[in-house]
Amino acid sequence: MSHKTNKFYKILSSPFIYSTFQKLMKGDKIRKKILELSIKKKNPKILDIGCGLGDSLEYIENPVYFGYDISKTYIEYAKKKYKKKGVFLCRNFSQKEIKRLPKFDYILLIGILHHLTNDQILNLLSNIKKTLKKHGSLITLDPIYMKDQNYFARFLISHDRGKNIKTKKEYLRMLKLFFKNSISRTYNQSFIPYTWFSMSCRN
Repeated sequence: MSHKTNKFYKILSSPFIYSTFQKLMKGDKIRKKILELSIKKKNPKILDIGCGLGDSLEYIENPVYFGYDISKTYIEYAKKKYKKKGVFLCRNFSQKEIKRLPKFDYILLIGILHHLTNDQILNLLSNIKKTLKKHGSLITLDPIYMKDQNYFARFLISHDRGKNIKTKKEYLRMLKLFFKNSISRTYNQSFIPYTWFSMSCRN
């Protein structure tokens, strides 16, 4: 992982503060929007890498759900809140995990890529490619830098915990190494100003 770790960012390790911050930044609304737009299959098999508090479960109907996160605090919170609605694992998603898991209809990387180095992204995408079903989809959401970007949006994004925020072209260049079919969308949030970038890539 490649993220900032000063005292301000450390307080986000609290599930309550993290959840409140996500709502303030409208992260919950944009997550809801892209998941409802992208996930059409009934009772889908979902792999949520970097699942955080497991909040994606709020917007997916009756999934077979596996959530991975390296934060023990987040995983414990998710287990208490969602109980048997999902399987939550406190570990990195690695090559070893692939053999233990089924194939998935959808794999989620919500707010994850900008926390990883380029080498970590390439390794993760390689593992994801092996874990998706034949016609499965990868769904991503991250902040981006753009030309003529709202000043305040750019300021907030530059102070994100993630240290590897990219442009649209940079994200697409990496994803196209593994997925030929992709749809991308950019969302310019007016209040609080922020720029989100989502990709839906088919296997």
